[in-house]
Amino acid sequence: MPEDSDFLCGGWIWDSLLRELRFHVRTRKGWKDEPEQVERLQPVRSVTWLRWSQAPMQTATGEMVSSSHSRLVIAFEGRGDMTINEADRECAGKLAGAIAEAHGLAVVEEGAPGGRRSGNLPSRDEMGRLVTRLGKVEVTLDETTREIVESRPRFPFGKSRRSVSFAEVRRLELTYEVKGPLETFTLWALIGPEEERLAIAFYQAYEGWADPEEWREFAREMGRSLRVEVTGVDA
Repeated sequence: MPEDSDFLCGGWIWDSLLRELRFHVRTRKGWKDEPEQVERLQPVRSVTWLRWSQAPMQTATGEMVSSSHSRLVIAFEGRGDMTINEADRECAGKLAGAIAEAHGLAVVEEGAPGGRRSGNLPSRDEMGRLVTRLGKVEVTLDETTREIVESRPRFPFGKSRRSVSFAEVRRLELTYEVKGPLETFTLWALIGPEEERLAIAFYQAYEGWADPEEWREFAREMGRSLRVEVTGVDA
């Protein structure tokens, strides 16, 4: 019977000498002696780790399926590949790393199957201004007047308005964050000597679908427009 120390993670045992992957099922008495699945890998060409999220789904029996997904695609030097669906992302990362290391490869990280999609950049209004809304705060970037205007509600009514000229912007910074099933791209303007952060573009949706390179190129274009340095755009 396999011991817990034999396992890389979950029910997976990876034998780096034989380059063999085995999956065992755990019972009340411990791990089953015989693996449910055994794969001795051919020479591997690439190891790709896909991570994405989508709206939760319900099975025919009424069981809810997790919104977060993780998959390994191991491509062989010959023909064919092997797919492993592993919901535990920490475990999937360990599997990908171990297999890639045994073959002298780096893990390729991707989003949703079929590739990420373009067309997720913020839109402009009828005057060509970039308008971003974060909660009750609205930020308008006007390249004609070369200013950024921040508007927020004022209690008990009305709005407060603050204007920042492009000359006050020290640099732009593109950030990417994943929390739960959602990914967020934010382009920040860092203003003044203290580099106060003001979001000028924002996107949030299920993880793994937006194209990072589209956002990086958008950030570079905005940097050229404002004539400032842009950080966070290296792949």
